[in-house]
Amino acid sequence: MITLQVREKNLRPFGTVEGRVEWRLDAPPEGLELRLCWFTRGRGTEEARTVAVLPLGDAAGGEREFSFELPGEPWSFDGKLISLSWGLEVVAKRVGGLALEELVVAPDGVPRSLGEVADPRSGGVVPTWLKRFAPKSK
Repeated sequence: MITLQVREKNLRPFGTVEGRVEWRLDAPPEGLELRLCWFTRGRGTEEARTVAVLPLGDAAGGEREFSFELPGEPWSFDGKLISLSWGLEVVAKRVGGLALEELVVAPDGVPRSLGEVADPRSGGVVPTWLKRFAPKSK
């Protein structure tokens, strides 16, 4: 069992995320860590980055207060094709992720909503770079 308690889940860039992690596992883990990370979801290539790591040791049980300073970017957003979220993840070597608590990092603590572009500049025109790669007609 792993419990992640976060004081505030809607955060601002350059702020601080604080809380407590508790774990009770059946066997001692190898290299247990708490990671601050961001990740994308949606169509296309998904991406993830670990921003900070707090080693939790190799004990089968324990508890620990934590505090991470947040960077200024990227901001959390939700779009039709892709979304970006922040999270705190408890990970053990050779096992992988054991728990995840999602967070929002944005100037007002609310993820940005990406809408459709009302008047795209490409508006049906074939971009110049695309013409270079088009098959040559005989």
